[in-house]
Parts: sequence; C-alpha cells; structure tokens
Amino acid sequence: MVHMKYLIVLLLALSGLLECNPSLGQSGFNDDRVMLQGFYWESYRHGHTDRFPQFGNKKWYEIVKDNAAVLHDGRFDLIWLPPPSFSGGLSAGYNPKEYFNLNNSYGDQQLHRQMLEALLQNGVEPVADIVINHRDGTNGWAGFTNPGWGTWAITRDDEAFLNPNSEVYNTPVAERGAPEENPTEYAQHGGTTYAYDAFRDIDHTNEQVRRDLIRYLLQLQSFGYRGWRYDMVHGYHAKWIAVYNRASKPTFSVGEYDWDKQAAQRGWVWYTATTPGDLTTASNVFDFTTFFTLKDNKGNYDAWYGFGNGLGLIGDNTDNHPWRNRAVTFLENHDTGYRTEEDGQPQEHHDQDNFENNWQVEQAYAYILTHPGVPTVYWKHYFDWGTDLQAKIKALINARKVAGVNSGSNIHTQNNARERGVYAAFIEGTGGRELYVRIGGSDDDWQPYYSGYQDYREYAAGNGWKVWVKVEGNPEVIQAPLKGSIEIPTYREPADITVDDSLLN
Repeated sequence: MVHMKYLIVLLLALSGLLECNPSLGQSGFNDDRVMLQGFYWESYRHGHTDRFPQFGNKKWYEIVKDNAAVLHDGRFDLIWLPPPSFSGGLSAGYNPKEYFNLNNSYGDQQLHRQMLEALLQNGVEPVADIVINHRDGTNGWAGFTNPGWGTWAITRDDEAFLNPNSEVYNTPVAERGAPEENPTEYAQHGGTTYAYDAFRDIDHTNEQVRRDLIRYLLQLQSFGYRGWRYDMVHGYHAKWIAVYNRASKPTFSVGEYDWDKQAAQRGWVWYTATTPGDLTTASNVFDFTTFFTLKDNKGNYDAWYGFGNGLGLIGDNTDNHPWRNRAVTFLENHDTGYRTEEDGQPQEHHDQDNFENNWQVEQAYAYILTHPGVPTVYWKHYFDWGTDLQAKIKALINARKVAGVNSGSNIHTQNNARERGVYAAFIEGTGGRELYVRIGGSDDDWQPYYSGYQDYREYAAGNGWKVWVKVEGNPEVIQAPLKGSIEIPTYREPADITVDDSLLN
C-alpha cells in the first residue's frame, strides 16, 4: 500500500509536467523531450515502384502516418522529418526548388498533411528539415519560382556567375546579391561561411529573401510543423536563425553546424538567441563530438568519461554557460549511415553503418538516452533492426522520463567503475529522482550500491549495460505518462501570409 501511494503521487507529478496542447515557443533549458529522426537517405524512394520496386507501394509519408501510434506508445515527443518542399523529380529534398510547394517525393500535399495530423493527434511534434542555405532553380541554374527570386538573391561569387554553362554567367555585379557573410564573431580563424558549389547560395542579407523565408516557415507551421531542423547552418550567419525563430516561434530548433568545427558551435549557438545573450532562447546544435567519440571508442570506456563528466557539448558546463542544454545527441543520421546509389550499390563513403546491430548500438543508446542533451533515435534502429532493439530503446526512454532526466541534467561519473574498466554514472533527475547507468562489464564490476546509492529499481538492460532508477518509496517499475493530442492548426496559403517589417531584423 505504501508503494501504491508513492506511485499515485509520482504519476500525478509526472502528468503535471505534460501539456495536452503545448503552445508554440522555443523550449528553454531542461528540455525533457526525445526525438526520432523519421527518415533515412532512401526514404524518398518508397512508393515509386516504377524505379524502386524493392521499397514497396507506400509513399514515405504514409509509412510515417501508419506508425504515429507506435511513436506515441514509445513516448517520443519530436519527429524530425525530411525537407518538405518540392525538389523536382525523385529527390531526397536537399535541393529545394519551390519552397511554397509542399508536394515532393515523400508524398503529395494531401498525404503530407494527413501524416502531420496523425502525428499531432498522437502527441508527437513534427520538426521540418529547413534547407535555406542554398536553392535549386526550377528552370536552369537560377530560374527561381514559387517564390520568384532574381539573381539578387544569390551570393555574389556563386559558381552560377562564374560557369559559362550557366544562363546567368557573368551577370553584372550590381545585379547579384551580397558576398558570402563573414561571421568573425564565432567562425574559426575568421573564415567565411560555407560556399556550396552544388546549388545557389542564398543571400540572407536581402530583406525580400528573409520575408519569403519567414512566410515559408509560417506556412509550414500552419500545415502542422512545430519545429525546425536547420540544414547546413555554417553557410549563413547565425543571427538569421535568431530572426527566423523570433518570427516563427518554433517549439524546437536545432542546427547542423559544420561537423569538424565543434569549437565554433558554441559561438554559433550564442548568436542564434532570439533574446541576445540569453541562451534559453537560443537554438540547439547537433553534438558531433559525442557522436564521434562513441563511434570511435566502442568498448574503450575510459574515453567515455570526458572532460566535464560527459562527452562533447553535453559535458561542457564552462563559463557558467550550461551548453549541454543546447546539445542534440545522435548515433546515426541520413548522412552518416548506410546509403545506396539508385542502382542499389553502396554510395562512396556510406558503405556501412557506424554501429553494428549488437552490443555496439545498444551501449551507445544506453549512453545518449540516459545523459543530458536532447537524444535522437534513428528510424532504422527503431523500426528496422528488430523488435529486441526496439524494446530496449523503448525501455531506455521510459527510464529517462520516469527519472526526470533532461537536457540540463548533471552527470556524476563513477571513478570506482572507471578503475574496473567500465563506464558508470549517476544522472540527476527532477523531483529528487535519480538514474544510474553502467556500460561495459557486468554487475560484478559496478552496481549503484558500490557507490553507496540505495533504493533503486532495474529499468532496462542489454548486452553489457544496465540502467536503474531511484524514485521515492522505491515502487515497482512504472511507465511514464503518455502525451495527449496537440491541436491541429488551420492551413494558410503563402499568399494569405503577410510578414510585418518588424520581424525581418
């Protein structure tokens, strides 16, 4: 009866943290959400049986829609979806042609909307992949339509102005956009932003460009998206992320900053704050340091201890700035894992996954799903790598939520485990709750009581790892509450959306 009393109190406390219809607005610190990357590189090939019969009859948006209830049951809060705009032909969408056209290779606009509605009804927040570093011409190199832009929207030294094969070759400088920006405030060595030679680099200093991009974000928001994953953000100044987020007020945003420039990520995050100097209003960024450390040190647990009681950005609490609150962790994404050419052959540099479907991927998830930051689960791992792995990931997510672990949780690594060659940590939850994790070895190498911790329950276990949770009253294993539905917005056509001048800067 005592355990039941504590269980009822805990469930009420957990339920109070959840809103059935959370309003729009960028999440501050201590974000307790978990995200799923809801696609992989070849997802756009599903449903195109004339060219890719091996991927079946269902378009990708239908596949996601059919699994909305599974995501709800798995207690996922966010789903990162592929680029939503028309890119012509069959395409993964990273060459957007018509921003305002929401038909694409993943499904037509009707199926697109149905998927978003199903996700919202199941309490899962859709996050759109926003590709605004560059744009592809509807016609030729620079024939932009929907919205219509001229050469003034392209950065001054773009290859389209230098290549004789381009219809805008040698356009007078006065008719081009501004040069690539030079964000000396945070870019390493004072370098310029990234010039991408595959498509036209967009000039974000142009007010009409910013006005149309804000209209695009507001259109997507009315369509059902609630957050943004910004692609290739090292290609334009971080201050424009602040402008776009201030205007659209997403519930979540994260940027893909240059993979090997981890030292500059903090500066980028700093300048994305919608309220200057306030990191609680800044965008998140992908924690590539944690990804590379886990990938390159499988079984080398000594390397998992990090410099700030955590790896990468999630372990950085320097200068009184809790950077871990702005970190998004992951193990694989559409760019890093196995990819194939259209003929079915592996693509160069993408011929294998970074973690094998065994203790490797299990232990890596045991790390990111118990540690601070906002963890991201990869679609293939959850849906395609077997029910055993899915059940273990689900149990880890539940343990995280019951313990109240969030993006800003403090980590206490255990030296007595390090001496035994395994990784172990105590992670502070909310409301006095605690989570303990051991990775590597067995219970003989480390259990919570080895460090004097008492009154805990085993919540998840697998190949060389285990997770325990401490809750007041030490009740039996419980399940975190399920989220309620989210209100479905009324769709607005871009022509019906106006952007006030005050939102452009």
